[in-house]
Amino acid sequence: MMRTLLQQTLVAAATLIFTASAYAGIGTASANDAHLAGDAADAFAYKDSWNPQQGPNGNTSGFLSAFSSYGSGPWSLLSKMDNGDKSDTWGYLKFTFDDTWGPGGVWTVKNLSMDKAITIDLVMAIHAGNQGGAWLFDNQLILPGQTLNGDWLIGWTVGNNNLVTGNGRNHGPNNPDFSNMTIFGRDKIITQVPEPETYGMLLAGLAALGAFARRRARAV
Repeated sequence: MMRTLLQQTLVAAATLIFTASAYAGIGTASANDAHLAGDAADAFAYKDSWNPQQGPNGNTSGFLSAFSSYGSGPWSLLSKMDNGDKSDTWGYLKFTFDDTWGPGGVWTVKNLSMDKAITIDLVMAIHAGNQGGAWLFDNQLILPGQTLNGDWLIGWTVGNNNLVTGNGRNHGPNNPDFSNMTIFGRDKIITQVPEPETYGMLLAGLAALGAFARRRARAV
């Protein structure tokens, strides 16, 4: 009798360990889960046990091969942000974010220059639940002084693998809460844009040339 009871106890314990084992997966995560300036990301990459903020230059291993066909050149770390620091500046670009609710939030990219347009490949990567997801915004244009608004949603899952409690309710898996955000960039192109005063001078010069040409035509 004691042996049977012990066997039942061991089986029950083993079953509990199995049903409560950690589970992680890509879930419903996709490129449509992040937007910038109203447009969904061009591509998405996911990796388990990956923290994009790891190391002094960040960790690109979660998306390096997935985004290789979209451009060339090495990725540079532009920003590391978390709930302790929700804004950061790199060159002419300023980044901000706000995790408005656990698995989702908003972010912005602002061009601090008033006379330079910037085109750049941007990757916005999020760490949550010991997993990482990265969204690529290919050849993103940011005009002088422009602020691009975006949003994001964590669609991958973590939690208990179909853990059923005594009331028969399934409590897993679920979407993890935000941990940190990392921004990477490459293939940056800066274009000088004439200031409004320059446009005025150019138009005035063209008007003067047009008037001169008309007077000369009448004289002939």
